[in-house]
Amino acid sequence: MLDLKHDRLLKLNAIATEMWTLLSRGIPETQVIEEIAHRYGVDRLRVGEDLTAVLRRGKELGLSPDLVSIAVPTEQEPRKGEKRCVPSKQEQAVLNTLPKAVDVVKAILGLGLFDIVLSCRSLETLCSVVRSWPAKSLHVVNESTVIAQVSCAVERASVWYPKKALCLQRSAVTTCLLRQHGIRAYMVVGVRAMPFLAHAWVEVEGRVINDFSRVKIFYQSVTSY
Repeated sequence: MLDLKHDRLLKLNAIATEMWTLLSRGIPETQVIEEIAHRYGVDRLRVGEDLTAVLRRGKELGLSPDLVSIAVPTEQEPRKGEKRCVPSKQEQAVLNTLPKAVDVVKAILGLGLFDIVLSCRSLETLCSVVRSWPAKSLHVVNESTVIAQVSCAVERASVWYPKKALCLQRSAVTTCLLRQHGIRAYMVVGVRAMPFLAHAWVEVEGRVINDFSRVKIFYQSVTSY
C-alpha cells in the first residue's frame, strides 16, 4: 500500500488488502462485510470485527482508503530457478543508441530537480509533478528511436550525476523527457512482497521502456503517474 502523504510503503495481509481495496472503490462498510463473509464463508460478525480493527489501525497510522494506492496482483511469479530473460529488440536498441547531447543535459538537470524535490518536499510532490507534466502535441516519426535515445540519455546522465540516482528519479526524468518529445509515457510504481521491495519504471502504451520487459512479473503495479 503506497502512502504518498507520509512517504511510506505498508504491507497488508491478503484479507485486509481485499477489504481496503473494496473501501477505496467507495463501497460501504456493510457491503464490504457481506462481500468478504460470502466469499470466504465466514461469520459476518467476525468479518465486521476484523474490518473495524483494520480501520482502527489505519486511523492510528493516519490512513484513509481514498488516499492510498493498493498493489493488485497481475502476472504470475517466475518459476524457481528461472534464468534472466534475454533483452527484447527494444531493450537492445536502447543499448545500441547514442543519445542527443541536449537530452543528456536535460536529464542531468532533471535528476537534480527531482533530487531536490525528494530532499526538501516529499514523494507525493514528486509524483504530483510527474502526473501534471504535459505531453506535447508533436508528430513522432519514429517513436522507438526517440524512446531509445531518451532512455539512453537518462542512463548516461545517471552515470555522470554526482549522486546515486534512484530508480524513482530516473523514471520520473524519463517520463517527463518523453512527454516533451510528444510521447505519452507513464511512471509506474510497483512492489514485491517477498522480499519486500519497491521499484519504479516507465511504460508507453503498456510497454516497459526503461527496464527489462519482465519487470512486471517481479513487481506488482501499485499506481502510475
